[in-house]
Amino acid sequence: MDTSESISLVLSRSLCGSQGIYDAYVERLGNGLPTRDENARSHFCAYFLPFNMESRRVFVVHHKKSGLWLSPGGHIDSGETLLQAVNREIGEELGVKNFFKGEARPFLLTITRIENVMLSCKEHYDVWFLLLTAATSTSIVLNSTRYGGSRLMRREKLLAIQQTSRR
Repeated sequence: MDTSESISLVLSRSLCGSQGIYDAYVERLGNGLPTRDENARSHFCAYFLPFNMESRRVFVVHHKKSGLWLSPGGHIDSGETLLQAVNREIGEELGVKNFFKGEARPFLLTITRIENVMLSCKEHYDVWFLLLTAATSTSIVLNSTRYGGSRLMRREKLLAIQQTSRR
């Protein structure tokens, strides 16, 4: 199975916030070249949202390069399936190998426009996975070359931080 096929298998209108996002996903998949190696301007990414059910908080990381508090994840590499990509990202960023075994279903599909003129990357087609965890921010080992810190945050606090950092 190739990258495009693995994304096509999870593509569902119910995962998109609008018909427009769904249509854009279908069109983008039809264009081929889904990875950053194949298309530096527009490509697919795999993100995961660690969520602690007990505390009702999400785990976010402070990305050094962007200066933003983000959910972990990243680009799908050439030749990877979606499952391979999300497992690789979890391994690289949190040190947990092969978290998802077998089938993993995303919970959300989004499109992120990149407005940084210094980057050739202008558009991410983001596939989001929920990672249920009992971990705390101090029990997770981060990739310190990418991230300057981590927090468990309530949704409202995360939204407030994101709004502040966009100004």
